[in-house]
Parts: sequence; C-alpha cells; structure tokens
Amino acid sequence: MDLAARTILVTGGTSGTGLAVAKAAHRLGADVLLGSRSQTSYAEAVAPIGDDRVAPFIADFADPRSLEAALDRLEMALNRPTDIVHCAAGGLEPMLRPLLRATAALRRTEPGPEREAAIVRHRDELDRMVHENAASAFVVNHEGPRWLFERLVPMLRDGGRIIVYSSLWSEGVRRGDCPAFYWSVAESKTQFEEWLDQAAHEWGSRFSAAVLIGHLISDTSMGKLIDRNMVQFMAPEDVPPFRSGYITSDQAAEATIDALTRPIEPGALRRFYLAGSARLTTTLDTALMAVVGRMPL
Repeated sequence: MDLAARTILVTGGTSGTGLAVAKAAHRLGADVLLGSRSQTSYAEAVAPIGDDRVAPFIADFADPRSLEAALDRLEMALNRPTDIVHCAAGGLEPMLRPLLRATAALRRTEPGPEREAAIVRHRDELDRMVHENAASAFVVNHEGPRWLFERLVPMLRDGGRIIVYSSLWSEGVRRGDCPAFYWSVAESKTQFEEWLDQAAHEWGSRFSAAVLIGHLISDTSMGKLIDRNMVQFMAPEDVPPFRSGYITSDQAAEATIDALTRPIEPGALRRFYLAGSARLTTTLDTALMAVVGRMPL
C-alpha cells in the first residue's frame, strides 16, 4: 500500500491514536501534517519519526485565534493537505479528578446495596458537574473542528478523504447508552457528526467523509484510566464482553489506513464500526452496545 502522493493532516497527532495514525501513514510514504496544541508536544512526538515529510500544524481547538493562525500558515504552505484524519478530542479534563475520587470512594464500600446506592449518588453528582462544565467540551469537539473544517476542506484536492473518530458512547448518548461522566464529550461529538453529514451532502462528489466509531482504545491514557478504575464496578457478567471489544491504537491506525484507501462513496458521512480488531464493519454490534451502555458512572 502506497500513500506517497498524499499529504495527511492528523489532528491530535502527538499521542494515542493520532500519533499511531501519523506513524502508520508516514511509513507508507505519506507526508504528514502533525496536529498539536504546542510546539513542545510536537517536537516530542516527531523525534522518533524524524523531520523528513513531517511538518507541524500547531493549533488549539479551544482557541479560535490559534486555529486562525494555523490555517493562515497552512494557506501559505506549498504542501497543503490532501486528506484529514481528525483524532483530536477533549472536554474530560474537568471531570478526571471528580471521577477518580468517586471510584476511590466506591472501592471503600462493600459490594451490594451500599455500593449500588453510592454509585447512584456519584453518578448524579458527576452528571451535574458534566452539565456545568459542558461548554468546554462543545468548543473543543464541535465548534472548533467545525470552524476549521469549513475553511480547510475547500482547500483539499478533489477526491480527498475526511476521516473522523467517534465512540460507541457517542453512538448511544441520545438513547441513554452513555455513562454520565462522558455525556458532554459524546453529545458534542454527535453534534459535530451531524454537521459533517450535512456538509458531506453539500460537498457532493468532491470528497468522501467517514466516521470511525470505535470501542475503548485500551493503550491510550484514557483507555487505561477507564479500564483500571471503572470496569471493576460493572456487573461481573458484563466485564468479559466489554473488554473483548477493546482495540489498540495500532489497530485503530490500521483501520484508518483502510478508510483512507478503500472505496467510499461521497455525498454523505459514511459510518464504520471498530471493535475487537482492526476490521471495519458497517453493522453495529448490538450485543456489545448493550454492555457498553451499562458502564455505571
């Protein structure tokens, strides 16, 4: 597989899935624009890749001036992107300490009615805090990416690919299959997907757009936090199927390369699911989705 003719902008490209995608695309010959919130994190991420065919895209989705400056620099560059892989996300930062405090408190309670009552209390408190702090998640996951895509996508050559990442919790947020702590991230990502679907219709045959809806990426910092601190409070019978759907960042990268190279019909946002392996499917695993929706907090 050869990506030598492609220049791929990878947002969120300095860690986790984004960095894995950037490395995989670079190995296959693509030029990579590595999205980062700071020059420091870009320098750390690019060190093992090398400077050849890699350039920075320094922007913070929470800072419109930062996005505008990054876009201005890109417009002046000779090597503009042919494709976009959008891995950047945020909005959980205000919730991490309350979430860890809640799980620590639950570990100190006995399994049974006492713990079940405590889970309800902590879930209600997390739900309240998530809604109070939701604005930052909507800026980072919906408003900022939408602003950038409205201006950046027209710069792509015809035939370009727009690939975005989402989660099974975003898939289920509006029917209640989403834990309280993740609501603002899931809902903001869902709103961005709805806008992207509308935009894909307007782009017509010029570009192909796809959303990769994945289960927990187990080797990322957030994946590890959820597995270590939250899965233990699920019903015992739900834990094996929940964990069986995990994917790694390398599997996500492999699936992304597939999405960048397989035929994808333009004119709408195409949906692919990713769980348990690097294989993309077009069918939602309803059994896994039912388990995913029972995360207690």
